[in-house]
Amino acid sequence: MNLASYSLIQCFYCFLFLFSIIVLMDVLIRFKSPLKLKIFFLLFVFCIFLVCFCAFISKEPNQYVLIKMICMMIVGTSIVQIFTNLYFIQHKKIANIYTITAYSIYIFLIFYVQIVGYANVFTKTNSVNLPLYLNVFLEIDFIFVNIFCTYYMYNILFKFSFKNIYFKKIQVWTFCFFMVIFTQILFIVLSIIFKFPSEFNTYIRIVLAIALLLIILYRPLFINKNGYKTSFGFLFNRTDFSSVIKEVEFNFHFFSNFYYKSKSANIEEFSNIMGISKDILFKYIYFTYSMSFEELLNKSRVEYFVEIIKYPKFKKYTVEALALEVGFSSRQRFYQPFKKYHGGNPTDLIDIFND
Repeated sequence: MNLASYSLIQCFYCFLFLFSIIVLMDVLIRFKSPLKLKIFFLLFVFCIFLVCFCAFISKEPNQYVLIKMICMMIVGTSIVQIFTNLYFIQHKKIANIYTITAYSIYIFLIFYVQIVGYANVFTKTNSVNLPLYLNVFLEIDFIFVNIFCTYYMYNILFKFSFKNIYFKKIQVWTFCFFMVIFTQILFIVLSIIFKFPSEFNTYIRIVLAIALLLIILYRPLFINKNGYKTSFGFLFNRTDFSSVIKEVEFNFHFFSNFYYKSKSANIEEFSNIMGISKDILFKYIYFTYSMSFEELLNKSRVEYFVEIIKYPKFKKYTVEALALEVGFSSRQRFYQPFKKYHGGNPTDLIDIFND
């Protein structure tokens, strides 16, 4: 690489570094809720910022390659989490399992590099010496990111068709987002086949990074207000469930008959009780209560716990016995929902009513 080309690339990286700070501050200030979605937007932009900074200060190609690899992994998992939480909340568990697995693989990679030695893994000849099983794990992670992205893109661009003021903006924004991802995948494949010069590879990566930052910066404004409220298929579509689900019937089975107290309660079983599909039930609960079926179960159980501890019958019950009484399978599974939906410690609340 000649001096003029190197200087130009460094200028581009400096611009990206500064631009990513602007986008980072924009997300930090303008994005309101939910916090989880905001964190993944921030992680996405921060990783681009960190990669640009490392590229700007690095003197050798492989000097910060581990940091770059980790950042690219975080970018990939952040994309999956962003689109899962925006449009495909029903796939949240699968996305969370993928994210935890990806983080575990890269944590193992960090320990492996520390044990073997950085110079032995990332050599000066630009080669990466990793064992076959670790390479396989990294390739699988890359494949899963693209499977998620392909599935989401197909549904948003071709399967969904909602007639409202939000949909067209979301569709265009999503198309731009995934076109950048598709271009990057295509470029990776072509670079392997045709062996592009390193300068050309660098320019392409810079252009793609700028495109991603612009897409985040110019995201639809209504996403900033409440990402969960704009979730595809739920509040977007404003579906009228009255012809399928009667509110009185739902309340009778779920609340009056204390279905939430069942330790085996699940959405499949309850959809059979209601005589409707699981998908419709999920959408109804999310539209009506702004939460998933499992969250509604836990919230109802916590509220029932707060109610029953007022009665003398339950004064001598232990926390574990009360947790089982309201529907939790164990005392341990009770504490996190209690803190989320009520706050504090259940033992403290019991002591207050017993005094």
